[in-house]
Amino acid sequence: MGEYLKFRSIESGVKSITASNCFRRMFQSRRTILLWLLLSTMLLFPDLAIADIPQVGPFLFPKQLDAGMRASVQCAVMSGDPPFEFTWLKDDQKLTEVRGVSVRKFDDFTSNLVIAKVEADSNGNYTCRVSNSAGFDEKSALLSVKDGPKIGPFHFSGELDVGMRATVVCSVMTGEPPFEFTWFKDDQKLVDTHRVSLGKFDDFTYNLVISKVEADSNGNYSCKVSNSAGFDQKSAILSVKDVPKIGPFNFPGDLDVGMRASVQCAVMTGDPPFQFSWFKDGHKLVDPHGISIGNFGDFTSNLVISKVDANSNGNYTCKVSNSAGFDERSAVLSVKGT
Repeated sequence: MGEYLKFRSIESGVKSITASNCFRRMFQSRRTILLWLLLSTMLLFPDLAIADIPQVGPFLFPKQLDAGMRASVQCAVMSGDPPFEFTWLKDDQKLTEVRGVSVRKFDDFTSNLVIAKVEADSNGNYTCRVSNSAGFDEKSALLSVKDGPKIGPFHFSGELDVGMRATVVCSVMTGEPPFEFTWFKDDQKLVDTHRVSLGKFDDFTYNLVISKVEADSNGNYSCKVSNSAGFDQKSAILSVKDVPKIGPFNFPGDLDVGMRASVQCAVMTGDPPFQFSWFKDGHKLVDPHGISIGNFGDFTSNLVISKVDANSNGNYTCKVSNSAGFDERSAVLSVKGT
C-alpha cells in the first residue's frame, strides 16, 4: 500500500511540472507574437509610433521698453516630434490677433509674437504653449512697458495780492521714474532766485514757491516732467492783484473867487474794483456844500467846486484802494485875493 501511494505522488508531481512548462512556453510564444505585431505596426505605420513631448526653449522681452517701441519674441521647440500646435496666452487668457499684435508661425518648430507698438496696457505675462499627441510644454516671459508721466492739474490761489506768498505743487500721477522736472514762466525756463524757489519733495513731486508776489509775478507757469518714455506738461495762470497807482493832478494856479475848479483823480495801474475817497486837509469830504464828487468809469473820480471862495482854500487828497493796497495824491487849491 505504501509503495502505491509513493507512486501516485511522483506521478502527480510529474504532471504538475509538465503543465507548468506548457503554460510558460505558451506565454512566451504569445509575448513574442505581441512584440512582433508591435514592431511590424511601427514599421508599416511610422505615424503611429509614440511621439516625444515638445520642449520649449526660454525667451525674454527686452528689459527697456518704452511706450511706442516694437517688441517681439520667438517661441522655439528644442526637442520633440511634430506636428505641433502653438498657442499664445497673455495673463493666462488666449491671445487673439488684434490691431498691432500679430502671431506668425515661422516653420514647424517656431512661432513669433510681434507687438508693433507697446503701450501701458501691453504689460503682462506672455506664455507660449506647444502641444503634440504626446503632451505639451510652455514657457512664459514678462513684458513691462515704461510708461510716460502724467501730471495732475494744479492752480494758484484765485486772490493773490502783492506781497503774498504763492505756491503750487507739480505731482506725477502715473509713469515710471526717474523723472526730470522743469519749470517755465511764459515759456522761459525758471531758476531759483531770491523770490522764487524750486524744490524736489520726492521722486514724484516738485514744488514752486514765490515768497512775495509782485506785479511782475503775473504769468503762465508750466511744469514739464519727462522720462525715457515721454513727457507731460501742465500750466497755471498766476494773477496778482496789483496795488493802484494814481497819476498826479493839480488845480489851476489863477483861481479867482466865484470861478469853477475841478480836478480828476485817475488810476494809472492796478486791478479793480477800486474805492475812491476825497479829503480836504485830512478830513473826509462827504456831500459838502458846493462840491460834487462823481466817478467816471472804474478808474477815474472827479471833484468839482462850482464856485470857489476863501473857504475853498486847502489841501485836497484823492485816496484809491483795492484789496491789494492803496495809493493817494494831493493838490493845493489857492484862491486869489483870499
